[in-house]
Amino acid sequence: MVRCKRRYFVVEVVPENSLRLTWYGLKNAIVDTVRKLHGDFGVAATTSGFQIKYCNAETQIAFISSIRGPHQLIAMALPHIKTIHNQPVVVRTLYLAASMRHGFLFVKKHHEEKIQELEGKLKTDAEKEHWHHVKKKAYLR
Repeated sequence: MVRCKRRYFVVEVVPENSLRLTWYGLKNAIVDTVRKLHGDFGVAATTSGFQIKYCNAETQIAFISSIRGPHQLIAMALPHIKTIHNQPVVVRTLYLAASMRHGFLFVKKHHEEKIQELEGKLKTDAEKEHWHHVKKKAYLR
């Protein structure tokens, strides 16, 4: 028996206003966009192995799982998503991984780069000292 190969999209949802990101809102937006672009064939091809594996409302990052092959239909649909829950959004594909592990390694690296970027924007020594203590507490957990 042949195993079912999967692909995992790491996406960032950037809302124009505040948005409480949920997995079902993202899933419905993707299915609707696939339907608009590829019709019933696209929906039938993608929904058999389509899942939202991880959705973080704080960081606005989500993992989308799909069977290899129809994942290309989802990849074409992601940039065309304009609204989730009637809120205007931009969906950015950050990474396409062959395993969840590699996706999470990418997210960890992505967050570390964002933290470095934010640390560079700190101006006063008090802000830097406060940030150092907050970061130290987070690593001890």
